Amino acid sequence: MSVAGPYSTDFYEDQESGSLRSAEVVVPLVLSVFPARSVVDFGCGVGGWLRVFAEAGVADYLGLDGDYVPRDLLKIPADRFRAVDLTAVPDLDRRFDLACSLEVAEHLPSEKAENFVRALATAAPVVLFSAAVPHQGGTSHINEQWQSYWAELFARHAYRALDFIRPAIYRNPNVEWWYRQNMLVYCHESRIPAGMTAVTDAYELDRVDPDMIEVLVNPSSGREALQMMGRALAEVRRASLRKLRVTGRP
Repeated sequence: MSVAGPYSTDFYEDQESGSLRSAEVVVPLVLSVFPARSVVDFGCGVGGWLRVFAEAGVADYLGLDGDYVPRDLLKIPADRFRAVDLTAVPDLDRRFDLACSLEVAEHLPSEKAENFVRALATAAPVVLFSAAVPHQGGTSHINEQWQSYWAELFARHAYRALDFIRPAIYRNPNVEWWYRQNMLVYCHESRIPAGMTAVTDAYELDRVDPDMIEVLVNPSSGREALQMMGRALAEVRRASLRKLRVTGRP
């Protein structure tokens, strides 16, 4: 089973500037706590985040994503991109200092989530992770989960959640709101920096960024408005089907 290409060429072009702006803020924060000489990005898209890591001095990097990614839009050299099935990531035959997975895991079937987290943990001792939460909405989101869900899966590999990025980028307009809402670092418990405490409580993990609420209530773009309409129609359809099952008639 493979993930079909969820995005069009227009999407990659539209989100390029926001993704790069976000990376330019977040990457220095990550590297200030976890210096890295090698990075792998699971679901790298056109490689915008990897380009920023490269500009920050990371010379050894690799981007993984589906064969559907338009090669002419890549922001990294083509030989740094590898087409893979993200539902069954192959053994990379090496370890990196840092792995990334940014707004990707929600596109994978729920039954693949555990294996995907295992692949991330196998790839690096530190993982920069962001995944859509329930009701966030988006193209082909089939497994939106709260951070506590992912924290439990990472904990099975002795990886703990560190929440030092979200406070640093709170309400920062240069970072897309979905990263501000969802971004955590998971690292092996042996790599937790001195003076930093892992977050285990769902109350702390599952915080909601005010800007996400604002977007859901007052969509600021046509795309977000259409996504909300789609969710509303889907709920009407589910309610209608429940009524049919209960009453046995239209």
